[in-house]
Amino acid sequence: MYFVTGASGKLGQLVAAELAQQGTAADVTLGSRNPDKLASYAQQGFKTARFDFDAPDSMRAALAGHDRLLLISGDAPVDERIRQHKAAIDAAKAADVKLIAYTSFTNASAKSLFTFARIHAETEAYIKASGLAYRFLRDNQYAENIASAVAHAKETGAFAVYGSKGKVAYVTRADVAKAAVAALLTPPNGGETFEITGPRAYDAAEIAEILNRKWGKPVAAAELPRDVLVAIFKQLQWPPFVIEAVVSLHEATAAGELASASGDYQRLTGKAPESLADFLARTA
Repeated sequence: MYFVTGASGKLGQLVAAELAQQGTAADVTLGSRNPDKLASYAQQGFKTARFDFDAPDSMRAALAGHDRLLLISGDAPVDERIRQHKAAIDAAKAADVKLIAYTSFTNASAKSLFTFARIHAETEAYIKASGLAYRFLRDNQYAENIASAVAHAKETGAFAVYGSKGKVAYVTRADVAKAAVAALLTPPNGGETFEITGPRAYDAAEIAEILNRKWGKPVAAAELPRDVLVAIFKQLQWPPFVIEAVVSLHEATAAGELASASGDYQRLTGKAPESLADFLARTA
């Protein structure tokens, strides 16, 4: 039996859709803090359960009888999320789960400029110390994350991002979900780490050129000042810790932390990931 946390989130929904497509719904339990959000999945044959990072008893009860766990990273501030993840890992061990597949992030190191990297570094270390088999999916940045900058470029001709000279090996959320399903369904093999990326990395100038060709009009890369980016997020009323994280992600990008492309996606899934160029060709 397989268990998926965060099943009502954007990534969790794509994971569930992929599992349904592969005909494994009857063997899967989808967990959420609010299981009422999963009612439609129960109608597809999935089991559903309450899985609350802040309620250890709920996690232990939900995981009972499951062999493998896909732990989708939560959305709380750094220290709170580390505590939550450790509680989930403890619950998995208590429930005799054999494998944890964890959605980590590229360059999961406390030395990273990205503030959320410490979450992933500490979670990975805690899973290793648990003695359970594991698969770490170090996902690069979602291709979908540049949608607002692409929309702005279509209106103004300027693809403006903070840290514009840094390269990112963008991967689509759908491909991240496919990699997560493959990691969950494949029998345990000790400890493995996969860098989940697109086939190549792009900087802002290269993205601008892709958009130029698609739209048939001039598009130029531009450096968005840090204070302008922060002001945009404040206007959107994002929580301060989220603003700090996203700004620091751009700074990590500028420092080259997201520039390495890997063949691990194909090694895990047997298929090639969608390139950013192809993604933009169908969405921009």
